[in-house]
Amino acid sequence: MRRKFGALSVGVLAVALVASGCSETTNDNGGGGDQQNRVQTGTIATDPAESQGPAKAVEGAAKGGTVKLLHEAEFAHLDPQKIYVSDALSIATQFARTLTGYKEDGKGNLKLVGDLATNAGEDVNGDCKVWKYTLKDGLKFEDGTPITGADVVYGISRSFDPDWGDGPTYLQKWLTGSAEYNTTYKGPFQSAGAAVPGVKAEGNVITFTFPAAQCETPYAVAMPTSAPVPAAKDTKGDYDRKPVSSGPYMIKDHAYDQYIDFVRNPNWDANTDPIRNAYPDGIRVEFGITAETGAQRVVADAEEDKTAFIWANVPAAVLPKTTEPAVKERVKAGPSQYVEYTWINTERVTDLKVRQALNYAVDRDSIIKLRGGVDQFGSTITSPTIAGYQNFNAYDGGPTGNPEKAKELLGGKAIKLTYAFPNTPVRQQMAAKTKETYAKAGIELVLTPLDPATYYESVGTRGNQYDLIRGGWGADWPSAATVIPELLDGRTIREKGNQNLAYFNSDVVNKEIDRIKGLKATESAAEWAKLDKLIMETEAPLIPQYYIGNYEITGSKIGGTFLSDSFGHLTLNTMFVKP
Repeated sequence: MRRKFGALSVGVLAVALVASGCSETTNDNGGGGDQQNRVQTGTIATDPAESQGPAKAVEGAAKGGTVKLLHEAEFAHLDPQKIYVSDALSIATQFARTLTGYKEDGKGNLKLVGDLATNAGEDVNGDCKVWKYTLKDGLKFEDGTPITGADVVYGISRSFDPDWGDGPTYLQKWLTGSAEYNTTYKGPFQSAGAAVPGVKAEGNVITFTFPAAQCETPYAVAMPTSAPVPAAKDTKGDYDRKPVSSGPYMIKDHAYDQYIDFVRNPNWDANTDPIRNAYPDGIRVEFGITAETGAQRVVADAEEDKTAFIWANVPAAVLPKTTEPAVKERVKAGPSQYVEYTWINTERVTDLKVRQALNYAVDRDSIIKLRGGVDQFGSTITSPTIAGYQNFNAYDGGPTGNPEKAKELLGGKAIKLTYAFPNTPVRQQMAAKTKETYAKAGIELVLTPLDPATYYESVGTRGNQYDLIRGGWGADWPSAATVIPELLDGRTIREKGNQNLAYFNSDVVNKEIDRIKGLKATESAAEWAKLDKLIMETEAPLIPQYYIGNYEITGSKIGGTFLSDSFGHLTLNTMFVKP
């Protein structure tokens, strides 16, 4: 999952968890803090009582007030079936309930429970091929219409549309048994009236039938793919502006790229919700505020910003101000499951020696310092928070890179490459530093800044004109199978909505992915680590740069929040306004 500039292999019932992930947010910036890696622990709830509401009360919390998110750019998507970036995933928890979801305590303990569903899922035959979910009684959309199984299936059906392609594709691929999941069924708009492959609803009971065992289904249906959508209210492309709420908040006003005002959904029933406390009366999101400006405002703590917070790391320029005791207590810092990369478009950069030279020449130290020192040197595809992680550096140029080794590999050739990055202030600085670094190795970068709101849509379209692509990734849920297969399985490459931004396809790697997926959870972790090393040593399809740390801050009147181990941002589920 992408983190906007936001693991252990698992069994069905009890697992050791790492924070779930996604793609890196284009609003991300540097910061500082305690970045000791940790593996979170947790379970999948087996007692249906744990899936019932209301959510456990937060000590000292009371209802009332409005919290304010100061954010750099508009969310890439609000349409649940299109969401795959961490900031949008975080805000979606408040208006798009899913079949399952995570209870968190801020101490690394996660528990997957039924959200819309009465439990985390029933493995009907004990072989992980048929899963059943029963909706709770009393669930309603914002207009008071009951939420039914048909609404959930309709929501899932939308994710098959080939013109969308921005959201997760686990369920679609699993239900059809194919990476080309929409060759026949193309969703409700292009295949009107056709049955959705492998999933059906009978009243409030939803049944998934997979051609192969899918034991991680409870995690997959915690993603917004399973959010219900009422067909009668589906505005198709315009649904991104004002989706119909099934959660505690609904959109009152949305001025694109300016602000969103969320207010209480009067038809949300806390007794059905074990996850969300919904203490504030409202949530206001203000766009167009750079991370530096937002951090400055929250640090200053003026009256109008005492209930404000940011979902970006405090930038290096503001970092010294956060060490004062009164400010430091408002900082939430810790490691994350995300890794920052420069992807190398292997359909354009076909020479392995060029890809290896790019890896040798990279100056990680300068970028980490530019971001404020919150991150850790990274040279692997997978994060140290993932079980079985092995530390290696296939192209060890030292902290600042080895341009001479890169020149040797290039054989004196001058190389010119396009470099795509999100057009935000800190990313501009990072791009300029990267250009300077590669020039030392005889590699000229043509900097290509792109709109942050549509960045992943642009670079995720096959045939794009970018040689190097900036971005990051973290596990979608506590399983290493959501990293390497999602990023580097060539059979998943599509015309739009690609996560494989290296456009990399290797029969050897694809076969290894299939082999490791067939192993038991106790065996697969080490094998994923071996494959990580094999890919880097023999193919170099990307350049790992650093393991991303979190360092976010709130105003003095915000309480109850912590860094979510699900999405890597300050959670709204338990947030409240202090008197």
